[in-house]
Amino acid sequence: MLPLFVALWLAALVLMSPFPVRADPSLDGRALRIVMNDNSPPFSQRREDGSLWGFNVDFAREVCRLLHATCTLETQPLATAIAKVTAGQYDMALSNLLRTAEREQHLLFSVPYWRSSSSLIGRRGMPDVDLTEAVHHHRIAVLRGSHQIEVLSALDGAATSLVPVDTYTELWRCLRDNRADLGIMATLNALHFLLTDEGQDFETIGNPLTENGLGGPIHIVFPLGRLELKKAVDAAIIHLRDDGTYQNLSHRYFPFDIY
Repeated sequence: MLPLFVALWLAALVLMSPFPVRADPSLDGRALRIVMNDNSPPFSQRREDGSLWGFNVDFAREVCRLLHATCTLETQPLATAIAKVTAGQYDMALSNLLRTAEREQHLLFSVPYWRSSSSLIGRRGMPDVDLTEAVHHHRIAVLRGSHQIEVLSALDGAATSLVPVDTYTELWRCLRDNRADLGIMATLNALHFLLTDEGQDFETIGNPLTENGLGGPIHIVFPLGRLELKKAVDAAIIHLRDDGTYQNLSHRYFPFDIY
């Protein structure tokens, strides 16, 4: 039997080891289907050749590397992605979802992996408005399946003011073609649009929004009953933060820490 001080020294060496710790060895070689938004730059988007790029794409691949899993990345509109994960047709989704009481009835949530707020965007020179005023006096383009549409739909006047769309490309087209006066989306998606050539005539209207759950931690989601997978992904997220991989990925797409 090893002397106590030797055993403790060896244990300390293991705890301080710089080598990655497998989140869950039972996931080795497992095939996982992952879905994300099909049109959400700079998080997930398809190039003309069909390949995927974006922060969520790179982050999903790093999670899969730590899990030693074989992952297939697919894209769907937001509402479809949520429905198919709920039905167990995908193992997880990186669709930039806020945690809500209603969603918790159908999905499991990972530990957070970035933090969001929402922003209104409109044409340059448009006066600031709050959400209540916006719903009463303006047409607002908003993604189906998003928490933004849930919040706005509960406001008086929403039935005639909301312009639901499936993709950000469609949302931006509504603004450019004057089919909507305002758009509401995650602030980081808004900033991406405003920095493009087609976004030069637009700006954020008012300050970023966080009330009514319009901002907060963003999570990876799983079907109910996939607790083992959730725990493995949680461990992978924490590891990627601790070893600096997360920060390196974030800096490819954002000029500041989004965690």
